[in-house]
Amino acid sequence: MMWRNHYGGRSMMWPAHGMRNGRRGLRGPRWNMDFQLGGTSGPVQSNFPAMNVWEGDEGVIVTAEIPGVLPENIEITVNSDRLSVSGNRNDEELPENTRYNRRERGHGEFSRTLKLQYQVDSESVAATFTNGILQIELPRLPEEKPRKIEIKSA
Repeated sequence: MMWRNHYGGRSMMWPAHGMRNGRRGLRGPRWNMDFQLGGTSGPVQSNFPAMNVWEGDEGVIVTAEIPGVLPENIEITVNSDRLSVSGNRNDEELPENTRYNRRERGHGEFSRTLKLQYQVDSESVAATFTNGILQIELPRLPEEKPRKIEIKSA
């Protein structure tokens, strides 16, 4: 299907997205991207912060990317087999007589809860925050740790 672009020439319709080539056709994806990022003034997206989870015999290590947030604005809670990380990313203050040209970084409150595969020792949980990366170490309860069973011969 052929369409005329803003400059009078012809352009092909993009079949995957159903949008036209050229400047006007780019409004759709940009709006969608802003919506996914929390828009220009909305809350931070629901999958923020991005997290990686490692599991071993001794416990779980979770890392979360939380740039631009102070450690005192982050709250970590452990309840049985659930880990919750929540906090608040403050809005940037603009210098006088300026406005945004493009705004992709979200601001506001955020919260993520992960269900762990087993219960952890909540008294021994440790967390560090370095260069915008939060690392949480969650040791297994002793009764949750895998143990080797010795087989006795009859």
